[in-house]
Amino acid sequence: MSANEDSPKDRRNDAIAGAAILAIAIVFGVASLREPPAHYDPLGPGTVPLAVSIALGIFGAILLIRTLLGLKVGQAAQSVIAGLSLDDPEVDYTLRPGLAVFTYAATAAYVGAIALGIPFVWSTFAFLAFVGSAMARFRRPLMWWILGSAAAGTYVIHLLFVKILMVSLP
Repeated sequence: MSANEDSPKDRRNDAIAGAAILAIAIVFGVASLREPPAHYDPLGPGTVPLAVSIALGIFGAILLIRTLLGLKVGQAAQSVIAGLSLDDPEVDYTLRPGLAVFTYAATAAYVGAIALGIPFVWSTFAFLAFVGSAMARFRRPLMWWILGSAAAGTYVIHLLFVKILMVSLP
C-alpha cells in the first residue's frame, strides 16, 4: 500500500464517523422540528438548530459518500494556501493536541466570561485573538494580522447578532 492510500481500518473508521455524524444530524433535526412555533418571531426557536443539523448532515453525508467511493478523507494532496508546498521543510502539518486542549479551555473561558457579564464584544475579541494567536504559534510577525482579523470577526459577529438576528447581547 502506498503512502497515498488509506488503510481499510481508516476507511471503516471514516465510514463509521460519517454515519454517526449523519445520525446525530437527523436526531437533532427531528428534535428541532418539534419545537413549538414562536408567536413573536417568524423564524422560531427551532430555526438555528435545524440549520446546524442540515449543515452537519451534509458534511456527514459527504464524509460517508467519499469513504464509500474509496476517496481520501482528511488528507490533502496539496496545500490549499497558494505558495505553500507540502515538500517545503518550513511547512508543518503535525497534529497539535495541545492546541485542541487550549481551544477547549479558551471556549470554556469565553462562555464563562459571557456568563459573568463581560461585554460580548470584548469577550469575543479576546477569544478570537487568543485562539488565533495559538493557531499561529504566537509568532510576532503575524500578531497584527491576527488582531485585525479578530477585530473584523468580532464586528461581523456583533452585526450579525444585533442587526440581522435582532438578539440583545450583553
